[in-house]
Amino acid sequence: MASAHNLRVVEPLPPPPDGEVAVRPHAGPSPLYTTLAAVDIGSFGLLGDEHSQLHQRHQMHARLAEACEITRIPWWDCYREDRGDGALIIAPPDVPPDDFLDPFAHHLTAVLRRSNRLASPAARLRLRVAVHAGHVHRDAHGVAGQAVLHLFRLLEAAVFKKALADGSADLGLIVSDRLYDDAVARGGLINPDAYRPLRVSCKETRARAWLWSSVPAPGAAGPTQAW
Repeated sequence: MASAHNLRVVEPLPPPPDGEVAVRPHAGPSPLYTTLAAVDIGSFGLLGDEHSQLHQRHQMHARLAEACEITRIPWWDCYREDRGDGALIIAPPDVPPDDFLDPFAHHLTAVLRRSNRLASPAARLRLRVAVHAGHVHRDAHGVAGQAVLHLFRLLEAAVFKKALADGSADLGLIVSDRLYDDAVARGGLINPDAYRPLRVSCKETRARAWLWSSVPAPGAAGPTQAW
């Protein structure tokens, strides 16, 4: 079994000779088949000031770590990238992919609701999360591959944003068709009735995916905000 550190640690390239600028290919280890999640903070650009943005970033990472701990996803062994208004999380290969569906979604919804309970409508943290499974490559610059590309196509799909446009959900989760079908076939911890299909069209990507959305937190919907 491959170690999570094989994915998380990226060795630096040696410096080029004096006076020479070069980009050298870096042959990393074989790609790992694992589970990926991409996260985006809703209405981040509308927060208006850097203090509010920094607060929401801190809250996002804290709530993700908390939900992973409750779900028994090893947060500290995951490869993680901060994306400014979001994050990329890649689990160790031995983490069951089904854990990122219903169990993680319910736990993340619960910690978001608790955190948002006393927050003003403007400070309320809402998250979009995309989940996929596939082969992930790493090199000197980070991670790459079709699985990573497809993951962010799901996250940025207009149909996903439109499905959450009324601002009532603390969490929206979009799951790739492959991962959803595999989870249903395994009969794991997934309730198929909680998902509805979406037809994703984003750049060159045309695919079916599945939407899971949290119900509104009592009294916390506030005014409509755009994703």
